[in-house]
Amino acid sequence: MTDSTTSTQSGTAPFPPGSAPSPSEVRAERRRLIESIRALRRLLGKRRAFELADQRRLNGEARDRYRSETAHDKSLRRIDARRSRQESALIRRLDGLDGKRESQEKRALAVLRRESIERALGSTYLTAAQVNGIGDGLVRDLAAQGIRTAADFKRVSWGKAANGKGGEVLHIHRTRGGKVHINGIGEHRGRPLLAWRDAAVDRAEARAPHQLAPDEQHRVAEIIDAERTRLQAQLTEAPKVAEAARARPGARVPPPWVNSPPPMSRPQSAPPNAGRNSTRWVNDCSTFRHNCRPT
Repeated sequence: MTDSTTSTQSGTAPFPPGSAPSPSEVRAERRRLIESIRALRRLLGKRRAFELADQRRLNGEARDRYRSETAHDKSLRRIDARRSRQESALIRRLDGLDGKRESQEKRALAVLRRESIERALGSTYLTAAQVNGIGDGLVRDLAAQGIRTAADFKRVSWGKAANGKGGEVLHIHRTRGGKVHINGIGEHRGRPLLAWRDAAVDRAEARAPHQLAPDEQHRVAEIIDAERTRLQAQLTEAPKVAEAARARPGARVPPPWVNSPPPMSRPQSAPPNAGRNSTRWVNDCSTFRHNCRPT
């Protein structure tokens, strides 16, 4: 007879007297073990689908991160290139202001000379005493065609008459357009008439100003200084404008993961039900851990 306190042949210690489990406890323990084994099998069987789904999620995040970084870098390069072009253009315009001042003074002087010459020619009236061969009758005929001063015509030429009859006649070209022919004014009277106008032009050009007055020069200098101040202000604001463009939403401000490692390689495609299987896999992990806890 074997004593209840000694070890059995199998080496396992029997339950102490009065502490043997009941049949219901044995069945519950058996069910727990069976459920744990089933959960472990499901866990091992669906682990691959879960890993594929998780890898696909990680690769999707890495791809989005790479696209965001690329778009952000491209936007910054575009902003820097625009800033460089603007600054170069402003510097060129600033460097050309001295030459612009000279050119503006020349243009202003040309305008003053042209206005002075036009006023002088407009005040030089045609009279019979000033042109050899032109009497009072021809002076009235010229006035009837709008030619009263040296400013009313610019040249003469030979051509066919307006009615197409006869030979060539002398045409007087008016300053405001058009040409006219005055009966009685041919080559012998046309040359003195043109010489009278050329002499009036020479006198007007000689009397016209050859340099700007001090107040005109000062006005041109003020215009150039104002332009220089405006360009310098734009050149100073160019970096601030670029920084403001970087901060705008359209500049694609980098997300928090901008310094993360590059994207991983694309995995094999997971089964269509990988998402559902991954959820069940997590549940099986919870069941397995719960059932395998020591009692």
